[in-house]
Amino acid sequence: MVNATVPSPMQVKSNAQAGILKFSSWGFVAFIVIYLLTPIIVTLLMSFSDASALRFPIREWSTKWYGDFFASPQWTDALLNSLMIAVGTTVISTTCGVVAAWAFEKYEFRFKPLLYLLVMLPLFMPGVVLGLGVAMAMGSADILGYQLYGSRLIVMLAHSLWAIPLVFMLMETTFRTVDHRIVEASYDLGGRPFQTFFEIVLPSVSTGIVSSALFAFVISLNEFVMALFLTTRDTQTLPVLMWLSLRSAGTPRLAVASVVLACTVIISLAIIMVWHSRQLRKAQA
Repeated sequence: MVNATVPSPMQVKSNAQAGILKFSSWGFVAFIVIYLLTPIIVTLLMSFSDASALRFPIREWSTKWYGDFFASPQWTDALLNSLMIAVGTTVISTTCGVVAAWAFEKYEFRFKPLLYLLVMLPLFMPGVVLGLGVAMAMGSADILGYQLYGSRLIVMLAHSLWAIPLVFMLMETTFRTVDHRIVEASYDLGGRPFQTFFEIVLPSVSTGIVSSALFAFVISLNEFVMALFLTTRDTQTLPVLMWLSLRSAGTPRLAVASVVLACTVIISLAIIMVWHSRQLRKAQA
């Protein structure tokens, strides 16, 4: 005779609570995902509107605003400015942030906590404060006849005020994973400091460098407030042009510009994920 185990009332109640908790958790996750994706989906749909103004829901569908965007020199020039400034910001911030992070990780010096705070401080400053400060500090600067104000260079320098602390923070954490015994072994075998840094240290933290660089790229690409203070009509970025156009005529061209920026961000995040996956496979091989 088989004795069936009958669950106690306490077990039944516990199982019911676990089921309710699981259902509630999945429902909350679904709500968060929908909440986060709704603006992106609505913007994507609006870019295919045939209307002459931003209006939702969409009554007629068309791709004419994509053709209008890429046929307009003003909009394509703004996109090119954004990309060039983002690339320049990435180079500046990645170089400075990586070197500074390695110095903080490897060496001990006085007032290190204070210097850490000062390096991170611009990341928490409002863009309007940094943009106005850069405009006043460098606006009248002239480098070999090259007017700094209104140039792409001054925007790169301004965007780096946010990007450098971000790269520094990510890379300082990454450098803590470096096995310093390998570094010391390189020194013992005659490796020079620069040679060791470039041939031993940097390859071991390549995933962190790529991730930091792409995050810096995305921050610069989407930044608006500092660019508004520092650009002219010839160097204005795509977010600045979008804001100016929204004030005069809000057409679905703005949605197209938003989709272009969003696609660039998604591509950057995809590169990070692919790179990270490849590095994990190499480490496991």
